[in-house]
Amino acid sequence: MTQYLYTLPVLFMMLLCMLFLTVANKHISSAHKKGFFVSFIGEFFVTGCEVLSIFLNGSAITFKPIHFLSNYFGFLLTPILIVFFAAAIGNFHRLKGALIGIFTYFILCNGLIITKRLFFIDELNTYHRGNLFYIYIIFYFLSVVYLLYETLRYSKKGFMQHKIFAYFLSFFFLLSSSIQVLKPEVYITRITVILSLFIYYTYNIELTNLFDKLTGLLNQGTYLRKIKELKEHQVVIILDIDNFKEINDNYGHQYGDKCLGYISRTIKSVFGNYGQCYRIGGDEFAVILRRYPNVERLITRFEKAVTDRFNNEPCQLTISLGFSKFGKNDSFEKVIERADFNMYSIKKQKKK
Repeated sequence: MTQYLYTLPVLFMMLLCMLFLTVANKHISSAHKKGFFVSFIGEFFVTGCEVLSIFLNGSAITFKPIHFLSNYFGFLLTPILIVFFAAAIGNFHRLKGALIGIFTYFILCNGLIITKRLFFIDELNTYHRGNLFYIYIIFYFLSVVYLLYETLRYSKKGFMQHKIFAYFLSFFFLLSSSIQVLKPEVYITRITVILSLFIYYTYNIELTNLFDKLTGLLNQGTYLRKIKELKEHQVVIILDIDNFKEINDNYGHQYGDKCLGYISRTIKSVFGNYGQCYRIGGDEFAVILRRYPNVERLITRFEKAVTDRFNNEPCQLTISLGFSKFGKNDSFEKVIERADFNMYSIKKQKKK
């Protein structure tokens, strides 16, 4: 226990630093910022509760109510904070399911505490686990599984190798937490949670730096790095919006941004399951497909979606698109050059 208390100043300072960085960061989404902020504040409070429970365990009986409350809030909030943080990673798209889980745990946890099945404080002000303590462990592990699920979904926006990181971090989370479950005198759960939140924060910033803020697609810098790793049988698609400057001049930049947003969503919905989608310029986009034989079918589907969407718009937006397959003796420069050439050839034909 003494060794754990030595780490507390470091943990509290880490939480304060993370709170400051979260508030000052202008690049992460509002949902992620809210998730980090609430999680860091919550962990600050729960860590304080754990410290109180350590100091008050076996102390004077007059401190029994405070001892009870410190344990109560620790058990109640730990899984809830993890679920809230996981929901924030998913931009609260499945908030209803998360709220149902939180409400279920809240009712069950209070019931177990009232009946002294989760924990109880005896007449000597000493803490004891209840005979249904394992139910708390199940909910704690379920909250970590939910966090893993949302992390994997979020990591799909970036590169596939982030899956490995998500599995590794969740394994670290579960393994470290299990130590305190098996040996209650080893206070390691709070250290694990805070370190994991710190790593998640760093990971979130790394992913944020991969994306274009307006469209949500991978950005130009990511594209320039990725094309150097092109492999045989991959396909590069280059496309841009025809006469986009005129759209901005005639209908305003706000409408132009709206068009960029729709094109980006359509690119992702059509091509996203087969490769990675990028915004590489003002109105220019690229897609790098993994091995896939029916490129023409995907392109036809994309062009139809764009045509159908802008049929009733004041602006009849059109797209010029070219693609190139990576052959056996190709270099990435040749593949990009062919895709560009094919796109501009189609653009020239439209002007005739």
